[in-house]
Amino acid sequence: MSKNLNVNTGNYTIRVAEGNTITLDTGATGTTTLTGNLTVQGTTTTVNSSDLSLKDNIIVLNDGETGSGVTLNTSGIRIDRGSQNDATLLFDEQTVHNDPASQTVRYGTWTFKDMSGSIRGILTNSIATGGGDLYLINSGSGVVNVSGTADYETNVTEDDDIPNKKYVDDAITTGIQTIQITSVARGNTAVNLFDDSLDGTVSAIRFTVDGNERVLIKNDSTEIENISLQDNLITTTASGADLTLSSNGSPFVKIDGLLKLPIQDDSSAVAYSPTHVAVYAKDPDKGKTGVWYKNKYDHEDELISTNRSLLYSMLF
Repeated sequence: MSKNLNVNTGNYTIRVAEGNTITLDTGATGTTTLTGNLTVQGTTTTVNSSDLSLKDNIIVLNDGETGSGVTLNTSGIRIDRGSQNDATLLFDEQTVHNDPASQTVRYGTWTFKDMSGSIRGILTNSIATGGGDLYLINSGSGVVNVSGTADYETNVTEDDDIPNKKYVDDAITTGIQTIQITSVARGNTAVNLFDDSLDGTVSAIRFTVDGNERVLIKNDSTEIENISLQDNLITTTASGADLTLSSNGSPFVKIDGLLKLPIQDDSSAVAYSPTHVAVYAKDPDKGKTGVWYKNKYDHEDELISTNRSLLYSMLF
């Protein structure tokens, strides 16, 4: 049987002695309906229910704040985790972040922590910035890490994928092992590589400076300017050209070892010079040394040995 209480004018107040309780008991399945607004005063409001449904699309926390920001520094939601540290989703006025739009450090940051202060993870598959930059870490010396994934570096296949250090290391190693460079050039100065198995020509490295070939390295020899080096042999590349050894700032050229001169069958082939003396080997004659010279007057003679010199001095 329903009963109605109508108060046609004025307010209706139910009051009990301070510290006591007013209970609206509808049983386990009943309903209490309020057709107007509900204002709850006090410091604590407790709702004991399995599910709470609200039609409001916005929940206002810290309502009535009059300060600049949250006076108590944080405002948010706390989740009871039983024997574990409670989880919180808080707006923290004292935590700073870098603002990509203004390029400044701003106070007031959303945080995901537990009551011990430990930062908690977020599970999501997309972060939108409204078209602006995305700043990560913002301070300290931390890094963006993908540990826990399976062979992340092998899954970086799309142009917009972000590589990790392992991907870069592998890419450099693979690139060095497989790269095929045939020429390095700047202007008309270049280094060119040739391989007989690929180019059908003699394997070589050619160095060109200002369009002129200066060094040619082949499998069995090296040519520098007009000098050819092959094993322990030094020759000129041009036939008939002299090979000159010259010291810088000293009148001497030192030879650490024995000097062997080949026997000249025909000394007429030894050209004389108006500025030099030619020294060469030929069959020994009266001087018994086999060491001959030709001076600037094209005069040829043999250097005399010590014994011959003593003999001639005694005779003459």
